[in-house]
Amino acid sequence: MTEWITTREAAQRLGVKRTTLYTYVSRRLLTRRRSGGESLFDRAEIDALASTRHHPGSPLGVLPMRAVRSSVSEVREGELFLRGVPLADLADEPWEEVVDLVLGSAPAVAVEVPAHLTALPLNRRLSALAQWAGSRGDWVGPAAAAGVAKGLLGAAPAALGGQTEPDRPLADAIFAAVAGRSGSPWEVATLNTALVALVDHGLAASVVAARVAASARASAYDCLVAGYAALSGQLHGGIGPSALGVLRSGAPDEADDAGRLPGFGHWRHPEGDPRADAILARLALVDGSAPTLARLDEIASRTERRPNIDGALAALVLTCDLPDTAAEVFFQLARTVGLAAHVVEESGEDPLRWRATDPTP
Repeated sequence: MTEWITTREAAQRLGVKRTTLYTYVSRRLLTRRRSGGESLFDRAEIDALASTRHHPGSPLGVLPMRAVRSSVSEVREGELFLRGVPLADLADEPWEEVVDLVLGSAPAVAVEVPAHLTALPLNRRLSALAQWAGSRGDWVGPAAAAGVAKGLLGAAPAALGGQTEPDRPLADAIFAAVAGRSGSPWEVATLNTALVALVDHGLAASVVAARVAASARASAYDCLVAGYAALSGQLHGGIGPSALGVLRSGAPDEADDAGRLPGFGHWRHPEGDPRADAILARLALVDGSAPTLARLDEIASRTERRPNIDGALAALVLTCDLPDTAAEVFFQLARTVGLAAHVVEESGEDPLRWRATDPTP
């Protein structure tokens, strides 16, 4: 039996605007029916088109994967929603409140920070902390990932070399730990917005890795470690140094052979990355940000690619004179929330459902 889905869901599954759907109908690529004044589309046709369609700038050779429903976040007509709330409505909310919105009211699981952690590079400490915590005490199932994530975030300032103070906003404490100084109100506000914007962005590589681990019923800590491992990739959360290099030295006239220009352009946001827009709007209020923002605009104009989340983070790092790995640290911290939410969600699905099949000869 044909399953009909709404225009909104069809556009979301394909990552396109509604008007593009109607273009596909006119080209006889999709079937549309009307019901109660609303257009409906054949879900099987949408999923088949999604598996073969290549978005400009998207990775080549992507393995076809069945649709995975998630309520953590969605990108709809270029806008990002967390638990159904637009990023624009959350950008100035305290990060702690957004954490509770995404993870619910689960209490934090206390995490002890070992002394040896400070000998590691900043961008390796959170994953090491998760491994350390997961190796001690009783096994914690993936369904408890929300409390585990909150515990890791609460311990993060100390793990990064700063101090954990009960009543101090996390964004403030994290900025001080990473920068080695207290941040100005606008610096902290910009970081707070960045942490909110980085919480989740759909089924990215790190989310898939964490969900696969959860599907195998790994511990909550190990699921997060799996996500951190994928996140560290130089084409994912570890892209920060490359984006910094572009911003410091100026962009090449063209992107690389794969169509990538670190810090600029995003295939899911051809009209501009809303996460970058939110961060840069706050960064513009930070003293001394003008030269960096001018360079960002100059590169964007020359390459006809608007800054993406990585470009915005690079601008934050340069403006605030933060360590080069700071962008990856912020990515890890914020995405801990999204990873945990996906792990909890996956724990309620049938186990071992993430299986690949050999290609047909």
